[in-house]
Amino acid sequence: MSGLPARPHNCYQLVCASPQWGIVADRWPPWEDLTLRDFGTTVTDHRSSWVRKIRLDGGVWYFKTYTYDNIGSRLANWGKWTAPWRRSRAARECAAYAWLTEHGFPAPSNFACLETRSAGFLRRATLVSAEVPGTPADQLLATSDAQARAGIARRIGDFVRALHQSGFRDRNLDLRNLIVGPEQIYNIDSPRYRIVRARRRPDSLARADWRRLLPQLDTHGVGAAAREAG
Repeated sequence: MSGLPARPHNCYQLVCASPQWGIVADRWPPWEDLTLRDFGTTVTDHRSSWVRKIRLDGGVWYFKTYTYDNIGSRLANWGKWTAPWRRSRAARECAAYAWLTEHGFPAPSNFACLETRSAGFLRRATLVSAEVPGTPADQLLATSDAQARAGIARRIGDFVRALHQSGFRDRNLDLRNLIVGPEQIYNIDSPRYRIVRARRRPDSLARADWRRLLPQLDTHGVGAAAREAG
């Protein structure tokens, strides 16, 4: 985890970051601007969260923001994300990137989580990540022919098997969160992940990952191919 950027902003705290983060972010506009709902190109837009795509320093970055603007929303989520003793969803996603990177799995080249809290309770959290090369698996499977779909499914099966053998249990494993690149697969959304002993026999969490993912693969006719590989 890196230290704060050389040009800090008092209302934000950096709680997780890739090693080179301070060098990357020091040249950017103020966080107060970058994390606004109306900044950048819309990717998703919900009442309490949004994702924006922003080009900075010749690169493409994604800013995923979760907001808890009032006491009601903070209390409603205190058991999961907003309490002073809880890590935010964005911080959990950032920690997953850090773990995957440390264990040799593909992850964004740079990433960070910034939070704003009041009396310890989370008000806003933003996950920032560099764009990764590839296409979400659900979109790629929907536009590929049968032979290509089978190959993609086998790659996904190999990837999930490697994750499980490393001790990583995703618990949020969806095709839309697997970015399939020419050479690698990236897992980009794992706020509920758990770590168990590496090389452990398949457990209930690993089986739950497959139960969640296989029906999605079956809609493209490739669940069996992925399961065989995995």
